[in-house]
Amino acid sequence: MFTKRNLVDVKKSTAKLQDPKKDITSTSRRQKGLFEANFSHIYHVLYDSFVQTEANLRQRVHKAHKEELECTLWILDHVLCLLPELIHRRWQLHSLGRLLAKLLHPGNTVKLRRQGVRYFLMWYQALNENAPDYVHDMFAALVPGFQSKAVQTSQAAGSVFHDTSAQNPVTGPELLPVLPPSSGEKPPDHPSKFYLETLLEYMVHTVVKLEWQDKGAYHHRCFNFLLEKFKVYYLPKICPGFCHETSLYKPNLELPSLRRLETETEFVHCRVTLIMWVTSYMHQAKRISDGGPPSMQGTHSPYPQSQFGHEEDVQHDSSHPSLDSDDEELATQIVRDVLCGTRDNVDFVHELYRQAFLLNFTHVVAIRKIIAVYKDLIQSNANELPPYALEPPEDVSRGGEELAPESRPGRLRNDSYLGAIHKENLLVRAGMQNLFQLFMTHAANVFLLEINSHIPRMLEEQTDTCKRVLNIYRYMVMNTRMDNNTWEQLLLVLLQITSLVLGETPPKKKASTLGGKLAPAIFQTLIVTWIKANLNVMISRELWDRFLHVLTSLTSWEELLKEWAKTMETLTRVLARHVYDLDLTDLPLDRLNEHKSKRGRRGVSRPENSAPSGVSEAGHPAVSRQDSSLPDGHAPSKRARLGLPRSYSETNLTLKRRATYVRHQNSKHRRSKSLDALPSPDAESSDRTRSPSPAPSSGLESNSIKDSPIQLDMLASEGQHGGPEPSGESRGVVCGGAVRGWLPDVAVILWRRMLGALGDVNRVAEPQLHAQAFEYLVRLSETLIRIQRNQGVSTDNASTPQAPELVPPLTLVLPWCFGALMLPDTFEAGKLNALRLLCTITVNCDARHRTYLPQFYRFLHSALTGTSKPVLNTCLKYLGPRFLSLQLPGSSLLLLDLVHACNTILNSVENLENSPRTEAVSILANLLCLPDDLSSFSVLQPEGDIRVMTCPDIKEHVVSILLRAGRREPKGKARCIALSALGVFVYRELNDHTFHSKVPDAVSVLLLALKFNNKIIAQLASNILFLLCDHAPLLWKQYPRLGNAVIHTLCSALFLHAPLGSTACENDKALGTTLLLCLGEWCMRLEPGRLLEVSEYGENRGAVNDNRGGLSQPSVDDDFDPNILSDDLERSPALSPSKTDQCQQAIALCAKTVLVHLVTHLGHFPMAIGAARLSSLVVEHDDVPNLPSDDLSASIFSAPNIQLFILSRNVIASLIELPALDLPGGGVTAGLSTADKQVRVLLRDLSGKSSWDASILYRTPDSKKDEDFEAYTSVNTPKSTSGSYVQPESLMVGSPLHTLPQRAMRHRPPNVLPEVSNAAPDLDQLDDLLQYLGHTSPECLESLSRKLNEPAAPPMSMELEQEAIASVISQRNVEVDENRSTQHLDSMLGLPTTRPNSRSEAKSPCFDSTSSPQASIGNVQKNDFQQCRLLFSQLGLAGWERRHQLHLLNKTERLLRELRNLDNQSCRETHKFAVIYVAPGQEDKNSILSNQGGSVAYEQFLAALAWEIELEGHTGFLGGLQRQGSTGLTAPYIATSFLEAIFHTRHLGNDEVHIVWSEHGRDYRRDIIPTEFCDILITIYPLGSNLNRVTVNCKADVPHFGVLFDEAIVESGILAGLVRATAICGSRAKRVTYQLYQQYYEERARSLETVVTKHKNSTTYEDFISKVYSPVAMPGPFCPSGSSSGGTGDGTACNPSMLAAALLDSHGHSHKGTQRADQKFRASANDASRGVWFTGQDAQNMESSISPRPLKRLSTNLKNSKKSLKHEMSVESPPESPLQMTRKK
Repeated sequence: MFTKRNLVDVKKSTAKLQDPKKDITSTSRRQKGLFEANFSHIYHVLYDSFVQTEANLRQRVHKAHKEELECTLWILDHVLCLLPELIHRRWQLHSLGRLLAKLLHPGNTVKLRRQGVRYFLMWYQALNENAPDYVHDMFAALVPGFQSKAVQTSQAAGSVFHDTSAQNPVTGPELLPVLPPSSGEKPPDHPSKFYLETLLEYMVHTVVKLEWQDKGAYHHRCFNFLLEKFKVYYLPKICPGFCHETSLYKPNLELPSLRRLETETEFVHCRVTLIMWVTSYMHQAKRISDGGPPSMQGTHSPYPQSQFGHEEDVQHDSSHPSLDSDDEELATQIVRDVLCGTRDNVDFVHELYRQAFLLNFTHVVAIRKIIAVYKDLIQSNANELPPYALEPPEDVSRGGEELAPESRPGRLRNDSYLGAIHKENLLVRAGMQNLFQLFMTHAANVFLLEINSHIPRMLEEQTDTCKRVLNIYRYMVMNTRMDNNTWEQLLLVLLQITSLVLGETPPKKKASTLGGKLAPAIFQTLIVTWIKANLNVMISRELWDRFLHVLTSLTSWEELLKEWAKTMETLTRVLARHVYDLDLTDLPLDRLNEHKSKRGRRGVSRPENSAPSGVSEAGHPAVSRQDSSLPDGHAPSKRARLGLPRSYSETNLTLKRRATYVRHQNSKHRRSKSLDALPSPDAESSDRTRSPSPAPSSGLESNSIKDSPIQLDMLASEGQHGGPEPSGESRGVVCGGAVRGWLPDVAVILWRRMLGALGDVNRVAEPQLHAQAFEYLVRLSETLIRIQRNQGVSTDNASTPQAPELVPPLTLVLPWCFGALMLPDTFEAGKLNALRLLCTITVNCDARHRTYLPQFYRFLHSALTGTSKPVLNTCLKYLGPRFLSLQLPGSSLLLLDLVHACNTILNSVENLENSPRTEAVSILANLLCLPDDLSSFSVLQPEGDIRVMTCPDIKEHVVSILLRAGRREPKGKARCIALSALGVFVYRELNDHTFHSKVPDAVSVLLLALKFNNKIIAQLASNILFLLCDHAPLLWKQYPRLGNAVIHTLCSALFLHAPLGSTACENDKALGTTLLLCLGEWCMRLEPGRLLEVSEYGENRGAVNDNRGGLSQPSVDDDFDPNILSDDLERSPALSPSKTDQCQQAIALCAKTVLVHLVTHLGHFPMAIGAARLSSLVVEHDDVPNLPSDDLSASIFSAPNIQLFILSRNVIASLIELPALDLPGGGVTAGLSTADKQVRVLLRDLSGKSSWDASILYRTPDSKKDEDFEAYTSVNTPKSTSGSYVQPESLMVGSPLHTLPQRAMRHRPPNVLPEVSNAAPDLDQLDDLLQYLGHTSPECLESLSRKLNEPAAPPMSMELEQEAIASVISQRNVEVDENRSTQHLDSMLGLPTTRPNSRSEAKSPCFDSTSSPQASIGNVQKNDFQQCRLLFSQLGLAGWERRHQLHLLNKTERLLRELRNLDNQSCRETHKFAVIYVAPGQEDKNSILSNQGGSVAYEQFLAALAWEIELEGHTGFLGGLQRQGSTGLTAPYIATSFLEAIFHTRHLGNDEVHIVWSEHGRDYRRDIIPTEFCDILITIYPLGSNLNRVTVNCKADVPHFGVLFDEAIVESGILAGLVRATAICGSRAKRVTYQLYQQYYEERARSLETVVTKHKNSTTYEDFISKVYSPVAMPGPFCPSGSSSGGTGDGTACNPSMLAAALLDSHGHSHKGTQRADQKFRASANDASRGVWFTGQDAQNMESSISPRPLKRLSTNLKNSKKSLKHEMSVESPPESPLQMTRKK
């Protein structure tokens, strides 16, 4: 019986069973049958082989022996796998127990011990409840370090043998190791952790290895048995703090508290192992690559092999391979089913999760794993939700009440386990709300572990982990639906975290503490969660109080203030959207200003899905990408919401998308009834993605949390509130209603509550944070002001909306402001912000809400009279000139305080860039316009106490300060406003005839400003002088020295600002032009009498004491600074540099225009026709008989009495001889004796077209009527011939002849003007006059060393000079002798005539241009152009030296077109302005443009602005208006000699300047009447009391121009003149910015140049003189037969050389008959049938007096043909013949 025999070869037997070629399933089935049939034999083989192998291994460890051991263990494995039923019945219990105990011996190798664990677990689960106690002890001892007592491997009962003596009991042999480890084998570092991993791994793998008859029932039962035993024997030591009260069904929501680090032990590592093992089976994340089942890394071994510490042993464990994929999936499912099968197991899992949150951050991997599990559950990233996350049915309580004992299954012996699990699944459902509450409570533990700051690595790990938790919190806030309890628990958790992590006092080194690193994210999450909670559930008052307590205790954190400010920004957007119906990102005013519609703006706005996406630094997918898995069923509702109007946050707020997982079928039970109208079940949570709500930024995981707020949702009003409540009232949940989301009342409540969330901001201890808080309040107030300004704005501009009922609460923060002003000086920055806030709110709030003015005045008085410069700067900067125009009640008390403060600011030169010098000067300027009785007002003394006084000299103070500012102010804009204020001051004094004593000083400052180095300021001074032109005569009369100085200073400024060098630009051109036009205006206003008046101040004329360029310069005032230190004047981008010569030419041309204008119009404007017409309407054919044409036509070319000349490059003259015109009353020649003909001179030049009529004067009415005249009229004379008496061609000296004057013997004093009263025979009038001019006007001297009456040095030698003098005297003697000898001849006697003063009775000769030349030829030739020839000669134009300037014109149709175009061009500067009347309540285009009239004040303003003219008969500038009445019958119009302006009151065109008279309660906007023009907007707001507020708004490209400044207060008496001058100067300034813009005189110069260059008729001198003698061709003694032509007169019918020689030869010498002449001329002379312009005797005389110059024959190709000249040569002397020019090829 006890013999030892080897019955079989074990190795061979096992090899047969291990044949791999056999089918596994069939093999397992056959093997199970084989083993069950031969279990006794098989076990015998097993036992014998094990005993033998054990003995062999004890003797020697050989490879063959190890193989035998493996074969034996293979048999043991199959016995355990294939015979579970026998084992369950305790078959071979003791034998198997001893055998397994040997394998589990601690002395074995690691590999063998691992195999022993595996075999033991198979045996143990097969025994199940039949296992005896010692087997349980063996299970408890599988992991070293856990057993608490010695393990008994057999029963403790008595021996089976009969020897039972107590001394020698029979005991089993001692257990020895089977296979001890080799000497080189290294034990594991953490044996407990290592073998616990082995235990947990094989607990799963061995379950599916047992071949039970009913696998489905026993697999779950076996694993559940092992799990329960594990809880009993291992869990208490692994997790000593394991809380059995943790329940998902009755969540323990006790808030965690701070804790310290846990001591690291071996059991802590085991705890991590257990947590990772549970997590590996419970975590079911979605697969990314495919949709197959998840292949969890480490499902069979959830740990890396490196954790085992014995890789080589594991690799050799190939004899027992791991599970295949099917078994692995089955094992995983079994584990999940068991862990989720009962409430106890579910609670066990979640308590393990809680234990993970309590770990030290050395085990951060486990913590992150748990966070990932919860994240996937909450964000629906799992393939399917675990049963406990499903919502419980209605008949099963979610709270987890225990079922009755009879209803709860016990050991589940009857039914299959799967069916039982299915039924039990209903009981384990807890729902997501319990899961949320449990997670948010347990996860808070990661924040509350106190980490030593000296361990930066651990602090970084904790920070990273906390950010991950916050990310899930944020996702829950934005993307999940939570009930009331869940919201409250989340708020409590966040409050606990905030209060414990962040102390009341921030650490100095925030980067070294968890609170410093997480403060922005924690505050952001807390505040936004609070707002979201209030949108969804009702939050109790106690919770609100706790929230306020926490925040007010943490106001020392800067991060809290920043997040509070951002939240208020966002809530203000919500408030604007839902209360005021405004979108702050798309305001009406912004749209109107940009000329874009709301839809167009939306097109460029940031779309909802534009939030950045990607992967965070830690590799976690960004939250914003979750929307990619949105089911198709929700796509339509999403698209429908995209089109709704939304309010977006600022660019630093990222948009967050909605949740991605879809609620299950029972989600309808979780929604309130009032939300049924929403598009989808997830609508309540989808609103979170819309707008400024705290949505996590992309990549919020790990270290990617940045200071960017998550988004507050912005539900639109359309269909977002779920409809009204059953009572018909829509109320939000925060108000006790049931409607979730944003409603107007909800927005207001949350805005106000969050505004006060920090408590009283004046209790912030840190001055820097206090200043930041008020800075945020300033920004908030600015946003509210924007809302206020955009309320009531018409969107269609067709009608004016009603005034809004609700206005933004601007004054809500004023108590804080008043409180801040009483803080100590250490809070100076905050006090400045509070003061700024006070001033801004006062200026912008509605008058009904200014109930705080007394308190405001008190603080303002203290601020204005204090010594703090920053306080003064703040007050003046934010009050500005608008404060005075508000006319607040009692504000006059502060006038002296304002003067004192402004003076203090202007006296300081510190911090020029930031000091409000411009505002200070503007306030002072407005004070000047206040009523004259200002001195009687009661004002506060500028000191700290409150004392009232009167200040009669307040105006004197203001003027003195402005004078000083005008002289020395270093800032550009402030200097400009000071000069404008002085100009307005002078204008007002002159207008009112009050003549203040400081007027001369003000004018002197303005004159000194003309020499300013800054071109813009100098031009501004010129504009102000242009304004004063309105009162130039009065200024001259009252201050003659100043009037004289204005002219001279303007001239000096022209020299000073002449464009020199390469830096000349359009500014120089604009300044020079402005100065010249201003000079011209002053000269025209002063008139010749004043301009020619001798200065009574001698040489020092005005402010003149030096010379430069021949003209006087203003004196340099020692107190005047011509420079500025801070140039803040806007430069126009269009003013690009230009060539210096172009600027010089433009200025020179303007100067020529002004000179010509003065010559033409000085003393003559306006003419009788009125100021509307400057240029003459007379044309060449007017008053010419037989030329009835209304317009210029070619008939004037054939008229014998009309000739056109080019006098110079810019002057075209026409000479017309007319019969004397009979004018009513005799005209200007009334009472004078003149000729019966007159000469009309038409001049076309730069200044326009002028007409002059000249007549020969015979005598004046006061001439002595002596008998000589009577005798003269009674002399018998021969009968008159058919021709009229021909006047001599030169100015004849009357008889008797005077002798030459003798040389003067004495002179007058140099300063005495020679007059008739002081004349004497020995005094030379001309000599003394020259002496006087040189003395009084030294600028006229050519040289300072030579007087004007001193003869100049002879230009040639003395001999030549004496010879010339002798020649002249000889010539004169010859002429006298000739005159004496011929004066009694009949030809020299005049014909009888009537008295000259009765010329009207004479018959006017007939000028018929169409008559035959033979009819009255003598008449035509002698008389038609006789007076014109005489005037031409008297003007000195016939001389040889003027020939190079004088030319004829080619008389062509093209010339007529050019002349017509020239006559139609403007000869003055023209402006057109729009004048718009806005009645009260009008704020839209239609109502404003439909106004047919205005108020009385408006009509008075128009009447003072310009003259009202009737358009039908208006001959001046129309500015686009029509005479027919389509644009009105009348219009305001005004003109000077240099400009004319018309004002459009009913028809608006492309006006660059708009003048608006607004009586509406709100400010006028330029977008009300949208136009591409309106570059300058001048708006007038009547204030009452004869005062007006004027604003000047310009586009960016318009340079500064004056005269008025923005926010000026102007008296009504001078308003029109100031507005008119400002509009004109503004129009000029705008035109300067136009490229290629030309002034009117530049256009005229170009047209004149076109006429001169293209129509000049280059002729010989002879030709020219012949056309002067007779404009049309005429036959004569030198004309051949049939050669006369009646054409246009371009050709010459007779030889011009012969005719010119005859005209020029006046010597009377006879010539030889042998002189050669052309035959055709002689034939023409002998032709008696031709009429000539002299008689036969005269012809003989003429023939005998031909000039001795030889006749030159002209080539025929130059006659009657147009030349195309290549170029025109200018010659200094007139040519004798035209130059032969080659034709241009």
